[in-house]
Amino acid sequence: MTSGAGSPGRSPRPDGPAPHQPAGPPGSGPEVSFARSGLTVPWNDAQESLLELAEACDVPVKWSCRTGVCHTCELALMSGTVNYSPDPVEPPAEGNILICCSKPAGGIVLDL
Repeated sequence: MTSGAGSPGRSPRPDGPAPHQPAGPPGSGPEVSFARSGLTVPWNDAQESLLELAEACDVPVKWSCRTGVCHTCELALMSGTVNYSPDPVEPPAEGNILICCSKPAGGIVLDL
């Protein structure tokens, strides 16, 4: 496993900045809460996935394929629902989601 937002593994680097609001104007979508990081941000439709939002906020997250195939990014959805695009090859375990190919359908809380 390697570190850094540009390669599969975990992003951002452990020595990077603390989780924060993403750069640019705030989104106008539903709230996305990263429970372990203590951060809540409004969804921005400019993001392609919850993984991209987590990376923009420097929330540490594991990932690899970014297409719903490998399940490296699978984590618990503590509340709310998501929509997939594309649909994962195989669904995640009950109560979990794949953040690489999902967007919030409303306010959500992630175990991140």
